Amino acid sequence: MSNILFVLYHHFQANSAVHVHHFANQLIHLGHNVLVTVPKNKETGSALGEALYTAKNFDELEGLPAKLFKDKRGPDIVHAWTPREGVRRFCDTLRESSRFQLLVHLEDNEEAIYEANLCLPFPNGVTSSNGDLPLGLSHPGKYQQFLSEAAGITIIMDRLEKFVPPQTPQLTLWPGADPRLFYPRAKDEQLLKQFRIPINSTILCYTGNVHAANAHEVRSLYLAVAMLNREGMATTLVRAGRDYYPFLGPEEQWAKKHSVELGYVKHLDIGRVLSLADILVQPGTDNLFNEYRLPSKLPEFFAMGRPVVLPQTNVGRFVKHGEDAWVLPKVDALRITEAVRLLRTNGDLAEKLS
Repeated sequence: MSNILFVLYHHFQANSAVHVHHFANQLIHLGHNVLVTVPKNKETGSALGEALYTAKNFDELEGLPAKLFKDKRGPDIVHAWTPREGVRRFCDTLRESSRFQLLVHLEDNEEAIYEANLCLPFPNGVTSSNGDLPLGLSHPGKYQQFLSEAAGITIIMDRLEKFVPPQTPQLTLWPGADPRLFYPRAKDEQLLKQFRIPINSTILCYTGNVHAANAHEVRSLYLAVAMLNREGMATTLVRAGRDYYPFLGPEEQWAKKHSVELGYVKHLDIGRVLSLADILVQPGTDNLFNEYRLPSKLPEFFAMGRPVVLPQTNVGRFVKHGEDAWVLPKVDALRITEAVRLLRTNGDLAEKLS
């Protein structure tokens, strides 16, 4: 039995927290002691369902590394959920007064995330001081050193192995979908009425936040819905998620005319939202952002028993086109409209992909 501490870069409303929540619960079932710590707002964990582990804010653990767990000992293993600066600093402070095995989880191309957010080439940031860098980004001059100090590294996608230091043990660790929340079911009639979605409308659902790295892709989904409606195919986009980056332009009405904007939705309720979909679309293409990640929504999309359209990158490299999903080299506005028209007119294909 081990004492395991997960260190998250954001609170429990981040997609990463959903992964950690389930891994932590399963480790409890296996007999381990597990604690999950977040920078602040630990109460947001209530949106994920029953937590068998203990949740703490960073500041609640200061000065108490030797008494974190029920057995009055410190952590045997600390799993840093990404090498971003807030996590790295917390782990460095913890090491001043506690000995443990460090594991680090990679779920993105941290260098591409840095460049997308700061519009600065990653190598140019090597000399940045700690005070200049947002805690939610990895430090160009320090994150690789942090990785080199790890006893092991978990990666969400195989391509991330390029960032793993030589001779460091690694494990590809895919997230799953909770079968109690995500499973094939009929459309939720209550939500259809609540959202006032026309009976004859084809429904697309997208459950994800918008940030600098994916803004163009999510915009293509709104464009596709506008194009389909203009061409006479009534289509509604049901969107859950927050916008951390402007992506629709100053005149947003063209995009939101045919969308239902839900904002943040508790993870416990995402399955109900996805049940409304006729087709589930993950926009994007193979690039420095998508190649290294695994969109958290995709396991949930597949679990719902709906046709899934996705690009031939990350998960799209592991599923069969025309059998498991509709896999395209690029899923942009034009190709989304083509795929939706095809799947709505070819019932046999839609059923097969479901």
